[in-house]
Amino acid sequence: MDLARTQTLTRGGATRNELKRAARRLFAERGIAAVGMREIVEAAGQRNAAAVHYYFGSKDDLLRELLIDGAQLIDEGRRVMLDAAEAAGEPGLHAIVRAAVLPNIDLAGETGENETYFRFIVGVQNERRQWFRETVRGDASIGYARYMAHIHRLLGHLPTPIVNQRILFAGLSLQTLLAAREAALDASDTGDHHFWSRPEALEGLIDTVEAILRGPLR
Repeated sequence: MDLARTQTLTRGGATRNELKRAARRLFAERGIAAVGMREIVEAAGQRNAAAVHYYFGSKDDLLRELLIDGAQLIDEGRRVMLDAAEAAGEPGLHAIVRAAVLPNIDLAGETGENETYFRFIVGVQNERRQWFRETVRGDASIGYARYMAHIHRLLGHLPTPIVNQRILFAGLSLQTLLAAREAALDASDTGDHHFWSRPEALEGLIDTVEAILRGPLR
């Protein structure tokens, strides 16, 4: 590959990343329906009004890529932690919850996932919940399916509808807390926060999810 083509591909990749980062932030801060394609182009500092269409196709195609990017990052980390927990024997609830929660912290993506991803997915779920459920499948949810299987194993003494309800409540609570944490850290000039940067806050996230799952049946 000649140098000119390599430079063109590099610039194209950088432009895609800039568009994705700008789009996710706009969606996170203003919602999905309120953001137009032209606004994304302007926020990314691009001059070509058709840049989003050129790189991604439709708005739904862009949303799908943003959603899958973060979901894959989280699920890859979840699988690694579940592998480690399972290698040590049959894991208990605390180990499984840690494997579910910790991969959500400080996402190491190339387009600023750690800055806006959880506010973005809260918005997607609020506005397009069925689409969200249909989109995050396959390789982006293998670790989550393993997590679900462990929870059903560990809470097998409870009726299945109750277990599924608790998994839903725990997941929604975690997303809301992660979105609040993300917003606080994003608003900080230093990336630090007097509450959310403390180790106790992270342990509190884990304890909260575990408490929702473990609570006594009334």
